[in-house]
Amino acid sequence: MEEIEKLKRQIELEKQAHQQTEIILEKKALELYETSEQLQMLNENLEQQVKSSVDELKKTEKRYRHLIESVQDIIYKISTDGIFTYVNPVIKERLGFSEEEIIGRHFSTLVLPSYQEALINFYAEMVQNKEESTYNEFPIKAKNGNLVWIGQNVRRIENDDESIELVAVARDITERKKTEDTLRATQARFSNFISNLQKGILVEDENRTIILVNQLFCDLFAINLSPSDLIGMNCVSLADEIQGHFKDPENFISRVTEVLEKREIVVDERLEMVDGRIFERDYIPIFIEGQYRGHLYNFSDVTDKHFAHERLRKSEEKYRGILDNMELGLLEVDKNHKILRAYDRFCEMLGYTNEELVGQNAKELFLPEDEKGKVNEKQEEREKGEASSYELCLIKKDGTPIWVLISGAPIIDENGVTVASMGIHYDITERKLLEQELEKAKEVAEEARQAEKQFLANMSHEIRTPLNAIIGMTHLMFDTRPTNEQFEYLDILKTSADFLHSLISDLLDMAKIEAGRIEIHKHPFDLVGLLRTIQRVFQIKLDSSPVEINLLTDVKITGNYLGDDLLLNQILLNIIGNAEKFTEHGSIDVMVKLLKEEDETCWIEFKVSDTGIGIPADKLDLIFQKFKQVDSEQGHKHKGTGLGLAITKQLVELQGGSILVKSREGDGTTFTVTLPFQRSKNEVVKNNHVIKEADRSLESCKILVAEDNAMNQKYISSLLNKWHFTYTIASDGKKAVDKASKERFDIILMDIQMPNMDGYEATITIRNTKNPNQNTPIIALTASAMLDQKNKAFEVGMDNFVTKPFSPNHLLSVIQNYVNTKSEYAVMVPDEENTATKTYENNIFLDNERLTDLYGDDREYAADIFQTFLDDVLPDFQEISNLIHQQNWEALRKLAHKLKPTLGMVGLTELEQSLIGIENRAKEKPEYESLQYMWSLFQVKLAESVPVLRAELDKLLAQ
Repeated sequence: MEEIEKLKRQIELEKQAHQQTEIILEKKALELYETSEQLQMLNENLEQQVKSSVDELKKTEKRYRHLIESVQDIIYKISTDGIFTYVNPVIKERLGFSEEEIIGRHFSTLVLPSYQEALINFYAEMVQNKEESTYNEFPIKAKNGNLVWIGQNVRRIENDDESIELVAVARDITERKKTEDTLRATQARFSNFISNLQKGILVEDENRTIILVNQLFCDLFAINLSPSDLIGMNCVSLADEIQGHFKDPENFISRVTEVLEKREIVVDERLEMVDGRIFERDYIPIFIEGQYRGHLYNFSDVTDKHFAHERLRKSEEKYRGILDNMELGLLEVDKNHKILRAYDRFCEMLGYTNEELVGQNAKELFLPEDEKGKVNEKQEEREKGEASSYELCLIKKDGTPIWVLISGAPIIDENGVTVASMGIHYDITERKLLEQELEKAKEVAEEARQAEKQFLANMSHEIRTPLNAIIGMTHLMFDTRPTNEQFEYLDILKTSADFLHSLISDLLDMAKIEAGRIEIHKHPFDLVGLLRTIQRVFQIKLDSSPVEINLLTDVKITGNYLGDDLLLNQILLNIIGNAEKFTEHGSIDVMVKLLKEEDETCWIEFKVSDTGIGIPADKLDLIFQKFKQVDSEQGHKHKGTGLGLAITKQLVELQGGSILVKSREGDGTTFTVTLPFQRSKNEVVKNNHVIKEADRSLESCKILVAEDNAMNQKYISSLLNKWHFTYTIASDGKKAVDKASKERFDIILMDIQMPNMDGYEATITIRNTKNPNQNTPIIALTASAMLDQKNKAFEVGMDNFVTKPFSPNHLLSVIQNYVNTKSEYAVMVPDEENTATKTYENNIFLDNERLTDLYGDDREYAADIFQTFLDDVLPDFQEISNLIHQQNWEALRKLAHKLKPTLGMVGLTELEQSLIGIENRAKEKPEYESLQYMWSLFQVKLAESVPVLRAELDKLLAQ
């Protein structure tokens, strides 16, 4: 029992112990629960604090990132091996690179090669020396290739892991660099300018310390120091050193003190030196933003200018005194013509006193109304600072006019402004009266010249008309199978007639002679043959006279020579003809010899000696003057104009030769002519006097001939009959108009001077009335040598002109070129080898020589040029009419300049010259009517040329 009781007590004790344990556990559990809640609350508080710290950190990071990204400088980081690890977006704006393009690259790839090594060393030293912060500048190349200067602050940063990075803030300093470069260049130029300025320059600061000086300053004052040695020196001591150079040193020092106190600009202050030199000094104070910062002196040695001015002043005083005593009147007026001063001689010239003139208006007092405009023009020139001389009519005090020559010049003040003018007046009244008398005499002379011109025109016509028949009949007689003797006589007759024709053409065309337009035409000729022909002419002429003509030629003169045989023929005929007139018995000896040969030039002497009456010694100078003849003491009077020897001398000198005369009265005369020629290897083509045959297709054409001279009618009729042409003769212009109104003709040959109605009037009537021949080609037959009459022929509507006397072949070529035939405007040329038509030859419209020079035998090239001109260029000429109508002279000039070469390319050289005339006239802003007239003539000739060009093209394509 006890055991049980003991067990029960033990169980009860264990139960109590268990309950006690549970209670303890419950307390511990409660405590643990309470602790858990506290831990949970603590954890929540901690999480809240961490979250708040992270948010704040994010905000801070965002602010810093925004700050970094918003700055205008480039911010970047690089590792110690030079690789970009970070860069802000500003780099895109500054250099054009994105962040992705930069990060991971080595910094040196952006730097110019010449700066790479220095920059790498810079970063290496910064890392090695553990420098916290540095600054440097270098150029880099942006993405677009532009050069950008960078100035950057670099900091060295150690991370927690002990790694090192370099952080840089880089700024674009390109503009500053440019400004610095400009400033350095400006400073260099300014320093160079100061150093080389022809004045001694000294610049001091506000404390009188020298900051700039040039070498010339040192030279002027004999300072042994260099300019660089003087910089930084106090100028007070320098002034003490150089004051001994001045004539008044105390005044120099006191004056320096004075200008420094006043600080006002001083210009051209005169300083006299001990050695006699004269200096000029300028003082210029320097103010920066209103604050005095120093001053500049410049010194000039004006010794020469000073003494020159003194000499000029004394000279002016001297010459002013001379002018006061000369016949020159001086007058000074202001810009409004108010008289400021009138010198004595001017007062005497106009009849006023000085007191009466000063203050008066010169323009209103002296000038007639019609002269005021001229004075206003001159006043405008004075305003521009220009001087001039001019003539002016003034009215004296008594009302009489006086003419003066005025030399006027502006009076300009020290600022370059025209304030007045001075005129020097010279009385030219007597000269003016003489000029007026000469003008009247000139008018009378001009009237006489016009009368002479008309006389020459009439004389030309009267001589050429019968000469045309003589030459024409000679051609026809050659065609009648003459005997050898008759052929010789006809040849001499034709030679003399041709010479007379040439002589008349040169003598009567005065405009050509006076303008020096006689041309030399060189070609091969038989010199000995020409001399023998001349001898034979005079032998026949002197057949019944007791005078012989002898010819002696040098045996060295052989073969053919190159020169103008027509001019030589004229010279010798003039001289021998002159000898024949003054020689009544004896002989005329012509001796020709070769004087010398120089290179290719043969100097040949022609000596003509006669046994005539001779020339007095005091009259020898007259024989080569125009219209002068020497009368013999016996009163002999000889026919002639007195022009022969004068023209002979001109013709000799024109060819580079010389003419001399020796004579003794009663013992005859000797003329010696020396002329240069060249030997020629070419054969001389003899004139066989063959009249060419007309194309058979021309036999159907009908021709109207208006000609009043019976001999010319016979001559032209014979030619037309020979060529089998159908023709009608009208003996005056009125009859020609009548026949033209009734019947259609293919061409009209119109004489100019005819009774009842002349050729001009007849042409105007035909062109301006309804008739079958309103557009028929009209060719003028003119015996006039006057150029204006030929021009008038075109003006009234004629298409071309043929000058009398004309050769049969010339007339035939003109007819064939105006009548549309199968000949295609080509004239057949007899040839010793064949009778085919030669390329480009004998077409009066085309410059055959030029075409041959341009294309030679290349017909394909020539045809291509002709085709291009007709198809592409020809339409462009129509624009000229529009430009003339618009009076757009500049555009006209340019178009004419563009088109003129094309005319020469197709052989229209005369039209090319005409277009050059239109181009030159357009440069002068011409009158509309004159240029329109020139263009009208050009159009007519161009229209005539078109069918010729087409025919030439067809011929070129067919060959």
